Amino acid sequence: MEQSNDLSFQKYIRGIILVGFTLLLVKLIISGDITNFIAPKMLPFVYFATGTFLILGILQIWRSDSKQDLDIYCDCGLDHSGKKSPIKSILVYSLFLFPVLTGFMFPEVVLDSSVIAKRGINLGAADTQFQASGQDTAVTASADGKSDGASTASPTNEPKTLDELYLEGLLKKDKIEITNAEYTKIIDYIERNLDQFIGKEVQLTGFVYREPEFEANQMAISRFTVSCCVADLQVIGTMATGEEATQLKNDEWVTVTGTIEKGESNGKEIPSVTISSLEKIEAPEDPYIYIY
Repeated sequence: MEQSNDLSFQKYIRGIILVGFTLLLVKLIISGDITNFIAPKMLPFVYFATGTFLILGILQIWRSDSKQDLDIYCDCGLDHSGKKSPIKSILVYSLFLFPVLTGFMFPEVVLDSSVIAKRGINLGAADTQFQASGQDTAVTASADGKSDGASTASPTNEPKTLDELYLEGLLKKDKIEITNAEYTKIIDYIERNLDQFIGKEVQLTGFVYREPEFEANQMAISRFTVSCCVADLQVIGTMATGEEATQLKNDEWVTVTGTIEKGESNGKEIPSVTISSLEKIEAPEDPYIYIY
């Protein structure tokens, strides 16, 4: 009966681990900290996983004392399952227990600029997931509908595309406020049609980051972008220049208003904001930009 007792115990431990994962997910969902790890669009899958883990965990615990499963050990003198090393079993189950225990023991931490040293920063949105999301961003039509170089704009006698209309809408605004919902989209349009946005007033919010080669009055107004989860996280930044920047440190959150000018990074033209006003703010509860 030694093997049957071992099977019973292992099923019980598996059930406990699954219930532990369930409780951890419930904790993250209720606290809202789940969005520190995944994009909101992934929440339905988390809800499904939580319910599945709970059901499987309860079944494992219930079956750990099931005679029907234990009767496969018939005391015939033959070992039907093979012997398992206790040390090996402990190591295997520890791999699953460790994330559950650490999830309850340690607080969830929002990422900061130290991550940029490893992942790098995109000064502009053209290299982020937004470009690969299926959104047509190769718009270079001017507000009067005329094409600019290799533009994909429709002839003036044809209906304008949604991209052209969106671009016109941005250009008609007295001040472009870059919101979270359209952050990467607006940054991308500005970058790809930079000449048309020169001199336009813009307002954006983000945390301060400086590369070692930046001047004292330069900084990147930065945001983390997430498509699925933090594993695909990227950082986009908009260059900002002004005396106000000299007093700021990395990771301080600011709302900047200024005019769009043409800057340069690694031989590439990028948008640069000349600061006219700056306000320090508290870091938002959810600092990520989610790409859909």
